[in-house]
Amino acid sequence: MNAERVWSAIWVTVFLPALVGLCGAFLPAYPTVRVAVAPVWMAWWALTAGPRLGAWAAIWGGALLEWAWTVPPGACVLPLLALWGAGRWLKESLPAKLFPWHGAVGGLILAPLFWFWLWLYAVLWVGLEAAEPLRPGLGFVLSPLTGALGGGLVFALARACDFRALTPEPNEEDAHAS
Repeated sequence: MNAERVWSAIWVTVFLPALVGLCGAFLPAYPTVRVAVAPVWMAWWALTAGPRLGAWAAIWGGALLEWAWTVPPGACVLPLLALWGAGRWLKESLPAKLFPWHGAVGGLILAPLFWFWLWLYAVLWVGLEAAEPLRPGLGFVLSPLTGALGGGLVFALARACDFRALTPEPNEEDAHAS
């Protein structure tokens, strides 16, 4: 790993707390909006980054979301790691470049699934009454729409901010396969 990739990886590590903080400061505190932005950005990195950095983005980003949203441990890390694993497994069938419409379709699917997972995990972890703020309701019905809008926006921004640390070195995938 050269110095430029090290500094880029450090930048990604610093960017995630900034992203979570900005989302908490400027976005409404409704699960409908929350699951439409930060998890989709971390999904972008889990799908497009190299194997090590994608796993790091899933773990670090998931832990930050758990802290910011005060959800039980593992509620965000586990689905993001599963998405990263699915991205590694489906690497051959993924397009070479992901476009904003990919984010819209991904957000359409990811937002309600992520929200339902958070609610179910919280119910199993702390009980039905404590998980009441995450209970799916009218906002859950709107979550595919907000997920599609947020996913398209996030993928457009992520493509514009394509860090060099996120693109794997030419032989990095081959080295991990053997």
